[in-house]
Amino acid sequence: YADKITYENWTDPATGKALWRFDPQIDIRVRYGEGFTARGVAYWRDPAAAPGAPCAERIFLTTNDRRLIALDAATGRSCSGFGADGTVDVAAGVHLNRSNEMQITSPPVVARGVVVVGSAIADNKRVKEVSGAVRGFDAVTGKPRWSFDPLASANPPIVAGAANVWAPMSTDEQRGLVFLPTTS
Repeated sequence: YADKITYENWTDPATGKALWRFDPQIDIRVRYGEGFTARGVAYWRDPAAAPGAPCAERIFLTTNDRRLIALDAATGRSCSGFGADGTVDVAAGVHLNRSNEMQITSPPVVARGVVVVGSAIADNKRVKEVSGAVRGFDAVTGKPRWSFDPLASANPPIVAGAANVWAPMSTDEQRGLVFLPTTS
């Protein structure tokens, strides 16, 4: 485990000059099963926003402590109209047995104005595990749009771990599809 987490500066690709820096203030005392893995971010341009308007271009990132954060791509400031001051609690309403039982290790994806977030669940401990539901949030407001649990959606529902989506997802924007690599 790290005793210090370093965050990359967002840089100008032509000059290498730092444009802005963001630190999500993760509590490093919490011991997550996957450590402090963070595999990337997602970029989205709001087609309804005027060019150059605040948060017209957004960077979405997820944190190990289950937050989805929207930042203005130009300034690195939180998008205040997204969730609560730029942040959504992805696990709102989820009953966790331990605070480190669910984390987010891969970047979100954005398709048709919906930010899709998976999770990593400590799913090798018991059969009746915390749901590995994938969640979709409105890219402008952060409001929940949908939730999909691969096991509970089966007919009949399957009880077998979490079937969470911890690995990177992909999208087909044209067809409105999200591809979800599930576990267990």
